[in-house]
Amino acid sequence: MQGPMLFGSIVIIGLLLMTLMRRDSADQLGRLAKHSRRMSEKMHERTGDDSIFVTQRTDYLTRLLALAGMEAQYDKMKGYWIMSAIGAGIVMAVGFVIGGLPEMSPIGFFVGLPVGAAGFVFWLGEVAKRRQIKMTEQLPQVLETMVSALRAGSPVMEVFRVIADTGQDPIKSEFKRGLVSLQLGKPFRDVMLEMSLRIKAPDFKLLTQAIFISQDVGGNLAEVVATIAEAIRERFKLRDFLNALTSQGKATASFIGCLPYLITVGTYFLTPAYMTPFLNHPVARIVMIGLVCWELFGFWVLRKMVTFEV
Repeated sequence: MQGPMLFGSIVIIGLLLMTLMRRDSADQLGRLAKHSRRMSEKMHERTGDDSIFVTQRTDYLTRLLALAGMEAQYDKMKGYWIMSAIGAGIVMAVGFVIGGLPEMSPIGFFVGLPVGAAGFVFWLGEVAKRRQIKMTEQLPQVLETMVSALRAGSPVMEVFRVIADTGQDPIKSEFKRGLVSLQLGKPFRDVMLEMSLRIKAPDFKLLTQAIFISQDVGGNLAEVVATIAEAIRERFKLRDFLNALTSQGKATASFIGCLPYLITVGTYFLTPAYMTPFLNHPVARIVMIGLVCWELFGFWVLRKMVTFEV
């Protein structure tokens, strides 16, 4: 009888001790969590008060404008984007009214909105693409300047200053912007990462990674940059060789893509009576719009078939 009572007493005392110890541990963990939260809030407030750098936007339009070199014109370009969408909608609605289909004008307006917005984005994309191509072509010369400055023993900030003074636009402006950020005290890694977001060339990303690795593990950075410059030149030679081989295919694709439109326009001017009944029919106009879109898609496919990225 005494054995079971003793065993039960030991179990109860053990459970009470475990409960007390767990409560003490939970209290300590709660105090540590509160202290950590207060310290993180203080650090966040201190960082927010001391930081002189403006938080950048991260939306799609901002990234596209950064690639096009028009990041400072965000508000103006956003207004142009909205006006392009509304303008395209109005033009399509008026076009349906002039074409004798006033009942289709609301549909034309709402269809024109995304068409105008997409057209403006396409134009910005082309501007950004031309700028990126130009910076990629300027990159070997920039790397040569960087190699010369590094072999002369210049620090990174002096290298940026030399490129900002002697380079050519548009890559000159990017290095000048990076130099200003370094002079204001921004960390070098952050500056290079921001530049790699504005300069989408794969070779510049390779340069960024090479600089980071050189900073972490050491090594001759000048030789690494010289190797990257030589690789870029060899890639440009291969790209020019492929362009020469595919030039005939590109010309053929352009001719085949334009041929249906040339035949249609020529037929209309030579024999208007043959085309007028077709163009005056409302269903035929819708079919014509579909055919034009389909021909444009086919032309795009032909161009992609004879275009190679190197």
